[in-house]
This record gives sequence, C-alpha cells and structure tokens, in this order.
Amino acid sequence: MTEPSHESTLPPTPAGRPETSPGAGGRGESGGGGPRFVGHAVLVSALTLLSRVTGLLRDAMLFASFGRGPIASAFVIGFMVPNLFRRLFGEGALSSAFIPAYAELSRNNPEVAKRFSSLCIGALLVVTAGLTLLGELGLWLFGAYAGLTEDSVLAVRLTMLMLPYMPLICLVALIGGALQVRGRFGPPAAAPVLMNLVMIVAIVFATRGFSGPDTSDELMRSAIALVAVSVLIAGVLQLAWQLTALLRVEGLTLDVSGTAEPFKKMLWVMGPMVLGLAVFQVNAIFDMLIAWGFAPKEGGPAMLSLFGREVAFPIADAGQVVSLAGAQRLYQFPLGVFGIAIATAIFPALAFAAADRSEQGRTAFRTTLQQGLRLSFFIGLPASVGLVLVRVPLTRVVFEHGRFELSDSLMVAGVLAGYASAVWAYSMTHILTRTFYAAGDSKTPLRVSMTMVVFNVALNLTLIWPLGAAGLAWSTAISAACQVFILLLLVRHHVGPPVDVSVVKGGMRTAALTAIMVVVLYPVIHIYPAETLSWSGSALLLSVMVVAGAAVMLVGGWFAGAEELRWLTHGRKASS
Repeated sequence: MTEPSHESTLPPTPAGRPETSPGAGGRGESGGGGPRFVGHAVLVSALTLLSRVTGLLRDAMLFASFGRGPIASAFVIGFMVPNLFRRLFGEGALSSAFIPAYAELSRNNPEVAKRFSSLCIGALLVVTAGLTLLGELGLWLFGAYAGLTEDSVLAVRLTMLMLPYMPLICLVALIGGALQVRGRFGPPAAAPVLMNLVMIVAIVFATRGFSGPDTSDELMRSAIALVAVSVLIAGVLQLAWQLTALLRVEGLTLDVSGTAEPFKKMLWVMGPMVLGLAVFQVNAIFDMLIAWGFAPKEGGPAMLSLFGREVAFPIADAGQVVSLAGAQRLYQFPLGVFGIAIATAIFPALAFAAADRSEQGRTAFRTTLQQGLRLSFFIGLPASVGLVLVRVPLTRVVFEHGRFELSDSLMVAGVLAGYASAVWAYSMTHILTRTFYAAGDSKTPLRVSMTMVVFNVALNLTLIWPLGAAGLAWSTAISAACQVFILLLLVRHHVGPPVDVSVVKGGMRTAALTAIMVVVLYPVIHIYPAETLSWSGSALLLSVMVVAGAAVMLVGGWFAGAEELRWLTHGRKASS
C-alpha cells in the first residue's frame, strides 16, 4: 500500500512515532493533497462500509427470521448493554483517553509507550472481568425476584448470555487505538466484519428448523439463544485478530516501569470522557428502555398506570424496540462509514497538533478541525436529507423479508425520518468532542453531554404521546443539533473561531447542492410512492434515487469547485 507523505509542519518522525501529521497545515485549500488524515479516513471508510453492509445483512436476516415481535425485541434489549460498551469504548471514551497519552509517549519515548500499552491492556482485562461478574449477579437477582413478564425474563437471560462480550470488545477497542496511533487503521476497522459474519452464520444455523409462520415460540427462543452465544464467539475472534496485528508492530511486556504517571493521567481524564462521548449511546438506551417500558407486553397489563391513573400506552407494542433498532442501523450506516470514520482518522492528527504548543501547531490544530467539520457537513447534510427521502424504499429493501412485512417496514421508516434528520449533527459532534479531548479538556463536553441527556429524556417523555416511537427518534435528533451549536461556541477557547469564511462558504455550497438534490429526487418519490410498489419496484426506485442523488452531489460539487470533494478523491491511503 502507498506510504503517506511525510511533508509536515512538525519535526521529522522519530522512531516509533506513527506516520500521521496534524493536518494539512494550509494545504486544505490549495494543492491536490488535501488534509493528511483524509487518506486514513478513506481507508477506514472503505472497511467500515464493508462492516456496515454485513451488519445490515445480519440484522435483515435476524428480523426476517424472528419478525418484529417480542423475541427479536428481547434480543435487541439483551444486546444493548454489551453493544453500548462496543460503541462507547470502540468509538469513544477509552480510545479517546488512551490515544493522546499513547501518541505522546510514542513520540517522546517509544519503549515507555510499549510498557504503557501493556499496562493498560492488563488493567482493562481485570476491571472489565470484575464488572462482568457483578453484572451477571445483578441480572440474576433482577430476573429471579423482580416479578417480570415472560418477555422481560427472556431479555434478562439474553443479556446475561451476551454480557461477557463486554471485556472482549473493550480489549479490542484499546488495542485498536494503539494500532491507529501506529498508523495501522485497517485491522481495527475490519474487526467488526468478523462479528457480523459469525452472527450471520449463527442465524442460518439456528433457524434451519424453522417452518415459517407456524414455528413454535419454544423453538424460536432456543434459536435466539444460539445467536446470543455467537456474539461471544465473535468477540474472541475479534480479540485474536487485533492481538495478532499489534504483535506485528509492538510486543507486550510485563515491565511497566515509568508508566505510573501517564496511566494516572489517562484515568483522570477517562471518567469524564465516558460520559462526554456516551451521549448518543445513552440516548439510544433510553430510547429502547422507554419503547419497552411504555408498550404493552404479553401477560402484562392492558393499560399503563401513571400517577395513579390508567392511561393508554403511548407506544403501540413492544415490537417498536425492533423498529428503533432497525432505524438506528440504517441512519448509522452513513454515520459509521463517513462521520465516525472521519472522526477516527482525524483524532490522532488532532492529538499531535495539540501537543505542539507553538503558534504553528495551534494553526494546524484549528485548520484540521475546520477541515473535519467541512467534510462532516459535506457528507452528513445530503446523507440526512437523502435518508429522509428514501426511507420507505430503503426499509423495504433491507428488512422486508420472511416474517418482516410491509406494515413493519413502514413503522421503521417513520422512526428513521426522525433519526436521519440529524446525521450531519451526529458527525460534527464526533469531530468537536474529539477536538476538546485532543486539547486535554474532558470537562466541557461532559457538561454539555449530560445536559443533552437530560434534555433528550425530557423530550422523549413529551414527544412519545403525540408521535409514539417516532417521538423518541426526533428527540435524539433535536438534542444532537443543539449539542453541535453549543460545542461550536465553547470550542473557541481552544482553537479560536472554528467557523471562518472558508467554513461558511463550504457549508453554503453544501446546502445549495443538497437543495438541488431535493428538487431532483422529490418528484420521483412523489410520482412513484414506494409503499404501493412491489419489493423489486422499491429496489429499483431506491437504486435510481441513490444514483441520482450521488450524481447531483458529485457533479455539482465538481462544477462548484468544492474543496471537500477534492480532499476525498485525492486523499492518500494510509500504510497498513
């Protein structure tokens, strides 16, 4: 694979230092190279695309086999806790706390960096194993003595089966952070594909005895338990994959001398980071729990008791948990492929730029942030609008198979409209939050995130009454948009004004291109409503709209001279 360029505003790379640089250092606006992190972002995006495609296939097979009923909902609830740690640590706090400390040590003292990574891996294994044991005990007591319905008991049992995935994926995330600093972005981005493939095989194996609509609940419950076990198998394979990649570039050691100070520093900042980066994951969990708790369940009461009064449930049925999970999977597709990929690739560059206290380093820090914001908005805004426009044919094509029917697809589409409206905001928040962490400020995003969690829960409990499950999605989107604007105001303390003339012009150009895309696509969806078409007709409509929308953005961006498009098409690949 092509080696990245070494032209940089920083001193030459010392031994052990990853082959990354803080950013373009002014080349973002001129020259064909684009910002340096774009090459890594392209690689991460490509591998994340494969991960998201296999993830969509996994969920489509799961919902087709088990439908939008209580068994699939119980699995979604059970997978929620370990999946929270995957997202929180794989895309969040652990990596965000570890990467700056490890990058600084790699730059100044590679041998201590090796000891530091070994200490972190060992400590993480001990802590997460202990948390898993406590969690299993708590879940057992809850299931035994809480007087749960049959569906809720299944959710608790599946959670207990999948909880040991937590320490596995935390170790995978930590090792992935070390590999990213070493300039190896491929293995961490490819690891999720292993999980999806293992679960796909498990779904095929577990459902081989199904007999269509007549399949008994007992058989379906046994099958979903096998799928849950496959999550653990996937975790073991992911860990082996990451360890093999790490040992190729850096060994492990039992000698941890000289690591006490950086380890304490990492722990000090990691606590606030856990909450600061967890806002999306916490909001998603609240969405699921509210959808489960405010919906009628088999064997439970027909009315909701609220402040001593009997009222109708605001959520139609517990199957709306599956609607939320399906909608989240769809909107997270562009977010993961582009938004989080850009944030993942840019973070080491931000960390190195922040470590350079000179005026040149401060300029590189601000420039890298601005380029990340522009790229996020250039991809995120049309993705938001496009997903809203194609929500019905998209949900039909992806999920409408087997037990998943047209009515189920329309429910997912209604929820997707809310979530998808803020893909641009989710993407920009990842960039802004990592900017604070690169600057050593974990308290500001913590305060903002906690405020947004409270705000989101308040909106949830308000909007579910008029909008049902869709109100949960709109609450998340509104909270994300508010968070972006607040973070933009507060990040000035570290980088100066984050929005300059180039950012404004880039944003206006992106908005104009997106408006043109709407003008082109809306008549198509109006003339050929997807809910009246066959599955194959929906697939054709979706293909036409995706190609047409992409063409508008690419051709329009080329004619408009969008620098963001040139950065993406000329970004150099990272070494693997």
